[in-house]
Amino acid sequence: MSGPFGVIAVFETAEAAVEAARRLRALGFRALEAYTPYPVEELDAVMPLRRRSLLPLLIFAGAIIGACCGYFIQYWAEALDYPINVGGRPYNSWPAFVVSTFEVTVLFALAAGFFGLLASCRLPRLYHPIFAAEGFERASRDRFVLCIEASDPSYQSGLLRRTFERCGATRIAEVPG
Repeated sequence: MSGPFGVIAVFETAEAAVEAARRLRALGFRALEAYTPYPVEELDAVMPLRRRSLLPLLIFAGAIIGACCGYFIQYWAEALDYPINVGGRPYNSWPAFVVSTFEVTVLFALAAGFFGLLASCRLPRLYHPIFAAEGFERASRDRFVLCIEASDPSYQSGLLRRTFERCGATRIAEVPG
């Protein structure tokens, strides 16, 4: 059997959760996650910053690949595979290719963005260990939950429990892995 996923603490008020998050950050904890029934702006300032997303770069790459593919497919069909001289225009008449190239560019960018978002959010994930934690079911209704993952270099179950108790947690539970 694997070790624990982490420790969660359930708080009745947002202020208590924010204070606990501040103390945990001061103690050096980085793998901190908050689950709240509504956005709490003070938590945003306390929570560790996430790394920058690669999603814009992925969407841009998808758009470039889409533009190249869209143009090349038309060029191949018109100039290489079945060249027909229509109206004395050259085979590579780029103004005729603009609209379709744009459409394929948008299609590839959207597909790259959609699948990139799913991958960056690690979706579809039908199960997460925190779903099995006692008290977590109220995080979307009226409680504020903080979770410290066991992967954190500063993880010490006893220290976490004492810190959460000092901050007024109503429930402290270990999340099974």
